[in-house]
This record gives sequence, C-alpha cells and structure tokens, in this order.
Amino acid sequence: AGPADSEAGLLVQKSDGGFLYATTDLAAVRHRLQVEKARRVLYVTDAGQSSHFQQVFEVARRAGWVPEGAELVHVPFGVVQGEDGKKFKTRSGDTVKLRDLLDEAVAHATEDMKSRFAADGRKWSEEAERTARLVGLAAVKYADLSMNRESNYRFSYRKMLSLTGNTAPYMLYAFARINGIYRKMGGEAA
Repeated sequence: AGPADSEAGLLVQKSDGGFLYATTDLAAVRHRLQVEKARRVLYVTDAGQSSHFQQVFEVARRAGWVPEGAELVHVPFGVVQGEDGKKFKTRSGDTVKLRDLLDEAVAHATEDMKSRFAADGRKWSEEAERTARLVGLAAVKYADLSMNRESNYRFSYRKMLSLTGNTAPYMLYAFARINGIYRKMGGEAA
C-alpha cells in the first residue's frame, strides 16, 4: 500500500445500483463509531485487504464520521496457502473451515499413530485415541502460532505432524521421552 493506493478512488456503488464490500464496510464504520460509540475498531483480515481498509478509513475520516480520539485499525495476517502456493481451499474451491481443518489434523495424527502402534505390535486403546486427538490439535495450534502473523505460509499436514523439526508432535514426543527418563530415575518432570 503506497501513496498511489491511497489516491485511487473507492467504488461504493456500481452503475447498475449494486453495492460492494466498500459500501458495507463504510456503513459498518459509521455504525460502530456513531451509534455504538466505539473508540477503537479493529479489522482483522488477510494482508491483501490493507489497501481496501486504508481507503475505507480515509473516506470515513473525510466524511467526518471518525470522532477525535477514535481509532480505525487494520490488523493484517498472512494468507494460509496450500502446498501448491495458492490460497488454501477445499477440493470444492471453498475456504477451509477451522472445524474441518482440526478434524483432518486429528485424522492424520490418528492414522500416523495407528501405523506406529501396528509396527511396534502394540494394541490401539482409548488412551491412544485421546493422545492422537491432542497431537492433531496441538499440531495445528503450534503451526499457526509459530508463524509470523503477517507472513503467508504454506500449509502441510505432513510437515505439521512430523516427529522431526519445529513441530508440536516433535516437542510432545521429546517431552514424553524426558518424562520417561525422569520416571526411570525416580522423579517426574514438570
């Protein structure tokens, strides 16, 4: 977003009378500041929307809707991309819902753990099922939180659930191993 972006016009209504995102965003700004009396409004969207919100905020200021001391803030975040580098979407082309993402991570962790149990000749149990769920959820949380908020990142279940590298499963595995060593020594890790 440079000077040219802020100079560009903001289309509020199409020639056929149709309204655009800018229309609803301006209405929301006005309502939040003038009706709800908000003094700080945060817009959390992907970084690609920065120029749009810069324009919306400027129009709101010029229209006199932003009282002195009120803040309009865009909080950008990076775009989650598939392994192909394109915006992460489902096979149908829709964006991925968090619930589906978490369910898939749990399924991947469960599949991985079941294959390890089978290879070791161990029996699958309810405790193993709970552990797989925790590992899958932790993998998504850690992968998301370990990234810079504003950076785009490529999403990969394989990398996220890896037992090596900077991943939640690796750290959980290391923690479990350390606890095992402490137990053998007669103590327990925190």
